Order: sequence, then C-alpha cells, then structure tokens
Amino acid sequence: MTNTVFVTGATGNIGSLVVDGLLEKGVDVRALVHSEEKAQALRDRGADVIVGEFTDESALARGVDGADKVFSLTPPNPDQVAQANAITAAASASSSRPHVVRLSVIKSNKSAPTRISAQHGEIDAVLKESGLPVTFLKPHFIMQNTLFGGESVGDHGSIYHSMGEGKLGMIDVRDVADVAVEVLTGDGHEGKSYTLTGPESISFAQQGVQLGSALGKDVNVVGVSVDQAKSSMAEMGMPEWLIEGFAEYLVAYSNNYGDFFTDDVQNITGKTARSYKEFATDFAPAFG
Repeated sequence: MTNTVFVTGATGNIGSLVVDGLLEKGVDVRALVHSEEKAQALRDRGADVIVGEFTDESALARGVDGADKVFSLTPPNPDQVAQANAITAAASASSSRPHVVRLSVIKSNKSAPTRISAQHGEIDAVLKESGLPVTFLKPHFIMQNTLFGGESVGDHGSIYHSMGEGKLGMIDVRDVADVAVEVLTGDGHEGKSYTLTGPESISFAQQGVQLGSALGKDVNVVGVSVDQAKSSMAEMGMPEWLIEGFAEYLVAYSNNYGDFFTDDVQNITGKTARSYKEFATDFAPAFG
C-alpha cells in the first residue's frame, strides 16, 4: 500500500494533476516547489510542501525520507540530467529505498536524434543502474502543445506546423497523469516501462479536421519551415536551448519518428486514451 509519495515538478501541467489525483486517493503527498510563492496553493490542497531546487540535497533528502514512492519529473533544460540524477541519488541514499516512477519520453536513448530524448536516455540509464525499484513512463507528443495555435485558429481559422506529413500518437496530459497516479498507488509496476500515446497516430492535416469538427468550423492547416517555427518560438520568449531542442523534434517527427501508438494507457487505467477530437472539444474555448 502506498502511504506517502514525493512529487517533484509538482506545479507543472502534469505534476499538478498527479498531486491532485494522489490527494483524491488519500495518499500523503510531499511536493517539491521552487518558491514559497508557489507553495501555498499546494498546502491549501493538502500537500506537505518542501521549498527547494532540484539539486538541493537537503530538500531532496527530506522529500524521500520515509516515502514509499517518488514521482521524478524534471522540465527540459540544459541542466536536466544533473537535476534528475540528484533525485535518483537522494532516493538511493534513503533508508526507505523508494520505488521511483520516472517521467521520461518516448524512445529515450543517449544517441536519440533530439537533445531532450538523449538527456532522458542518460537519466534513465543512471536510474536503471541505481538498483532502486523503478518504472518508466514515456509519453508521446503532448496534445496541449497545440494550444499554442489557439490564437491563430480563433483569429483566422488556421493552425501552423512544421512536421510535414509526419504522424504522431499524441497524448493528452490528463491521460499521462492518470497513468502516473495508477502506477504510484498500485502494485506490480516495478521494472516496467510504459509508452504512453493517444488511441491513434495522426498527421497535422488530420488534426485540423478533428479540431474543425470539434469547433464546428473549417480549420486550415498551414505548413511552415522549421526556421519559421524557430522564429515564432523566439518571439514567444523561449530560451535558445529549448528552441533548438524543439526544432530537433520537428525534424524527427517530419520523418515519422513518432508514427506509432500503444494500448498502455488503457491497459493501466482501464480507460481508452482521449482522442484529439475529445481534447479539442474539451478545450474549444482556447481555440476561439
């Protein structure tokens, strides 16, 4: 039985949903946050909050102390390997030797064609070598990423992309969180790796059709170059390292790096993963 879970990245899109899901199941949650400003909202929801950075040894030691499981989540950034390995080191040093559920990515490998996937390959290798009980969750392209196109869809009925005819088994973050909660509160997942996708692999042209159906209007799908996409990301204020990392994914996905889907979400949660049309229907207001 899981009594206490330590969650890192607890205020992000996935981490916050995982915290809520665990609290709903009556699990004691310890949440790592970076500032006192973010801490109070989690305390109000019933979590025990530890303020500190990903590499704060003292904060991590308090987080893993006596915890049954750890949800290890770190955001993509140049220091991600060191941050994730610090969480692994803290769990390894703890007398409780908690089960670590690591949020990785699809096809994580040190020689992957994207820097983010390669980072996760390094992180996963260290975790495997730690001797800790571990489960890897490897989500595909997140549907919520397409919300960046909400303004253009609302303004002139167009969505822009740089993936050619490449298809993706994209997944809703809510399904990722649901799987995480099931694994964190269930048994028999040690030593397993789950590849999390939606129920189908679709191109951006097909995505536009599903989005239009959900919104009740025509949506034009416009292809742009990777350089144009990078310029748009720069205009949004993204850091250079992240822009280059996302651009590497765009190239890989254009070559069908992501053209696959699995039944892992349904096998773990008992529910079919949300389709893009379901996602678009739920988030229709964001698309104008």
